[in-house]
Amino acid sequence: MARELHRAGIATDAIEQTLTGLARSIGLEAQIFALPTNISISVGPDWNQRTVNMRLEPGRINLRKIALLNEIYDALMRSDFDYAHAAELVSEVDKRWPGLSPWWEVPAMALIAIGVALILGGGGREILVSALIGLCTGLLAALSVNLPIVARLFDVVAAFLATIIVGLVVRFVGPTNVYVSIVAGIVVLLPGYTLTLALHELANDFLVAGVARLGKVLSVLLALGVGAFLALAIMPWLLTSNNVQPHPVGTIFWVIASVCLAVGICIELDARIRDFAWVFGASFMALLTTHVLGSTSAHTVSAFLAAFICGIVANLGARYLRVPQAIMLVPALLVLVPGSLSYESVLFAFQANLNTALTLAANALFAAIQLVAGLLLSQLLLPASTLQVRRFARTR
Repeated sequence: MARELHRAGIATDAIEQTLTGLARSIGLEAQIFALPTNISISVGPDWNQRTVNMRLEPGRINLRKIALLNEIYDALMRSDFDYAHAAELVSEVDKRWPGLSPWWEVPAMALIAIGVALILGGGGREILVSALIGLCTGLLAALSVNLPIVARLFDVVAAFLATIIVGLVVRFVGPTNVYVSIVAGIVVLLPGYTLTLALHELANDFLVAGVARLGKVLSVLLALGVGAFLALAIMPWLLTSNNVQPHPVGTIFWVIASVCLAVGICIELDARIRDFAWVFGASFMALLTTHVLGSTSAHTVSAFLAAFICGIVANLGARYLRVPQAIMLVPALLVLVPGSLSYESVLFAFQANLNTALTLAANALFAAIQLVAGLLLSQLLLPASTLQVRRFARTR
């Protein structure tokens, strides 16, 4: 269960909490130490322990696997079957559902890019450019599965191609909003969610895991910045091009953006078809709260309030609808996270515009802190565990 929860992208604090409760339920004394790349499990009394160490690659969110693991966890905790059968089912999770083909990444990233471009106020040209960048990024992601060299240089190449595409459009087609097009096209790669997760782990005293994730955030931003810098060196006219101002976003475009984001996120995170309604609801709720709060006097703390509302909704769904918390919380966070501001700060830094770079970086960090504070408050007022058990056990 530890290995599969990690592969499904569950946060380290949630892994430790879930495994500790699971061990207790089957009569084991266990100490769990989870990191983004390692899990150690010590079983037995302190004076006579057996320890298992697992070296793992950083997990990637997989909503379908989380749902399948939740079903096993639920049945075990309600004594529908014993832990030996549960262990067998956990080992067969990948056989029951091997996952979508990597080529589904291509339409998924294109749809997410279109949705983000609409939200950021991009016009028709920005939407088309963003979709093209999303297609190229998805193609790179599919190729990286079987080509180690592409996987190693994925972030650099994706940012390089995104900037090249925008530069060619500006040069030969016409003025385009550079940042809307690039950010929307590679928004899936931006480490805003990882930054929020790192701050969440630090706030819960998981210091080693939080610092490790912060290192990952910086390495991804650096790779994206290097890719963009190489492209800007080839196409210097992008630095002096007249940037097109974004357009006001009407209600119909918000709805279209929500649908595009929900479909793209469902494919990207491998959600079940029956969970699409929850993913759409979470994405729409995040967009709606951000839009409504942004036009009020509470706009300075809109990220905190939006995260709090989305956290409460996700926890209510987990407690009363028995929907795994991640299915409603992760899509909302992916919409709320301030990754684009972080990436823009790197681009401005490469352009020697350090004042703007520092301002954007500070805004991104402040927004991430607000998100974590909102999530922590929602968890404090309405606690919900990562994996859920139905309230009443069946009699045997």
